[in-house]
Amino acid sequence: MKNIQVRNLDHVVLPVPSLEITRERFTQLGFTVAPDARHNFGSENACVFFENGTFIEPLAIGHRETVEAAIIKGNGFLRRDMSYRFRNGDDGFSCVVFGEETPKAARKAFKKLGYSTGKIVVVKRPGVKVHIALIMDERSPDCTFFMCERPDGPPKFASDMTGHANGATGITRVTMHEHLPEDFQYYIQTATEQREVRSHSFGMDMELPNATLTTLNDDGMKAFYGLTEAPKDRGLRAMAFDVTVQSLDKTKEVLKNNAIEAKMIGVRLVVQPASGQGAILAFVEG
Repeated sequence: MKNIQVRNLDHVVLPVPSLEITRERFTQLGFTVAPDARHNFGSENACVFFENGTFIEPLAIGHRETVEAAIIKGNGFLRRDMSYRFRNGDDGFSCVVFGEETPKAARKAFKKLGYSTGKIVVVKRPGVKVHIALIMDERSPDCTFFMCERPDGPPKFASDMTGHANGATGITRVTMHEHLPEDFQYYIQTATEQREVRSHSFGMDMELPNATLTTLNDDGMKAFYGLTEAPKDRGLRAMAFDVTVQSLDKTKEVLKNNAIEAKMIGVRLVVQPASGQGAILAFVEG
């Protein structure tokens, strides 16, 4: 019998119009933003790294011709990114990424279960080379899960990149929306290897080793994040993520000094999406 190991949350991918815009936005939010980095297939990022091994990946189109050529050759990651931008614009939250020791074996298992996977994608940028495996539910064209090669577990980032003015230490929750969250329970379980689900009136939670993966209905998005108008279409959509901070008072001060609007909703200090940010961002103390 296979020894099932629940996957870690690795990072989140936010399509952005340019790295210049996202760098300005995340700096105003109190984050330290890493230097720009270009992928071998034409996209580029400027990441925000955390001491718990998670990170935010704002993704921009660095060289369109290279990106388009890679899509023609079968790069499923870029194909989903371009499709997302076509339907939603250049600001958003398109991918949730999990750590995986053996992406090739994971892809084989996903295909056997009937999911679309595309080819294994090799991601290269200075100092980095990883393999990723996608798992796509065709009912959800605007939300993609993929497995990122992590044979040694969550990555360790340089300390000068994980110190943030807002006191952030890591992503601890990713929240998706669907009108009937339970319709996507099996898909999420397959992607995470988490079989235990906590259902509640607003949706469902799945605990990963380093974070919580939550799927909420309309009422849940309003109650927890203040979203008054949820997406009308069916299908999973990644909508928000929670970042733990050392002190909400400190975070509030940073946001106030940088003229960033935020609102306390329950235990969360919520910042609504803006250009370069794309997703709802919530700060929680812990």
